[in-house]
Amino acid sequence: MIGQTAPRLARRLAWADADLVEGTEALLWPASSEAAAEAEELPDRSEACRALLSWVRPKVLRFEMEPPPRALPEMLLVSTLAVGGPAQFVVRKTYQISATVACDPPPSITIVERRDLFRIPVAARVTVESASGTWSLYSVDCSVGGIRICPPNPIEVGAEVEVKVELGVGNEIILPAVVRHCRPFPPDARSSLIVAHGKFDADPDSSPSVAGLQFVRVPSDAERHLSQFVGRHQRRLMPRVQAVVPLEYRSHSDRRFLEAFATELSPGDLVLMARQPHLPGERLELKLRLSRQHFAFDASAVSCETTVEDDGKTVCHFVKVSFDDADAAVEAKFRKAVRELSIDRFSRRA
Repeated sequence: MIGQTAPRLARRLAWADADLVEGTEALLWPASSEAAAEAEELPDRSEACRALLSWVRPKVLRFEMEPPPRALPEMLLVSTLAVGGPAQFVVRKTYQISATVACDPPPSITIVERRDLFRIPVAARVTVESASGTWSLYSVDCSVGGIRICPPNPIEVGAEVEVKVELGVGNEIILPAVVRHCRPFPPDARSSLIVAHGKFDADPDSSPSVAGLQFVRVPSDAERHLSQFVGRHQRRLMPRVQAVVPLEYRSHSDRRFLEAFATELSPGDLVLMARQPHLPGERLELKLRLSRQHFAFDASAVSCETTVEDDGKTVCHFVKVSFDDADAAVEAKFRKAVRELSIDRFSRRA
C-alpha cells in the first residue's frame, strides 16, 4: 500500500502511458475536484476505502472494494501502483454495483517516484572481467545505474571491471564499472550449502561474496536499453500475491524434483520455502499449477534468507527466484493467472 508522496519526485503522465497494473491494491477517497491530485500529501489512510484495481481498459477503470461496500461519491481520489512507481489520480465514478466501482479513466496521473531509482531483483546473464578473474554468472539485481552479483571470490572495492549484461535475445551491452562494495556471503549460509548439497560445484577454496558494481560512462543508447530492461522487469514483478502455492523444483545439477511451497509470487518471480539453502545465481527448474494450468520455468536464485529458532536451529530457507524470459503466450497466461489469484485472495481476505 502507498503512503505519503514526495512531490519533488512527481511526474505528470497521460494515464495510458503510465501503465497501471491490474491486480494491485488501491486506496479510494472522496475528491472534490481533479485538483485534489495535486495535494502534497494523501488524505488520512483510516478514511480511505480499500480496493483492488481489477480492470484497466482505454475507456474504463474498475475497482473491487473491500466489503462491506459503501456508496462512494461521484469523484474519487485514487492511490495505487503503476509501472513507474506509486501513482495518484482523480477519476469520475460512472456506476457502482455492490463492491464493484467503474470509473472513467483520468486524463493524467501523477507518478511519485522515478523509474531509474528502482533496483529490480532480476537474474540477468552477466560476464565480469576483472584483475581477479573472469566470471560468467547471473545478477542478483539490476538498475539503470548498476548491478549486484555474487562472484565466487571477493573483488577489491574500487577496482575497475568490464561488465557484459545480456538484456534479451540478441541484445547485450558492455560497460565499464567500479566495485562500490563487496561483502562475504554469510559463512553460516555457506556451511549450510555444503551440508545440504554435499559439495560446492565451484572451487572448494572459493569464498562467495555479494558485490555491487556501479556503471560509469554509460552511453545514451546503453542507458536507453537498460531503462527498457528495468522497466520491463519491473512490470513482471506486479502484482505481488501473498499465497501458498504448491510446486516442484530442482537445481540444474539434480536429477529429481523436490516438493515445496511458494509463499509469495508475481508474474516474474516467487519466494520459495525450500528445504535447503541456495546460493544467489544458482540455476533452478520449477513446475507449478495455477488456475488449472501447468507452468514450467527456468529460473535463478537471487536471494536466500534463513529463519532460525532461539536455539540456533534452522527452521526453513526462503529463496527468491527470478524467472527466465519465457514464450510470450506462456507469460501472458501466467500473468493472467497471478492477477486472478490476486483478486481471489483480496476477496477472501475481505
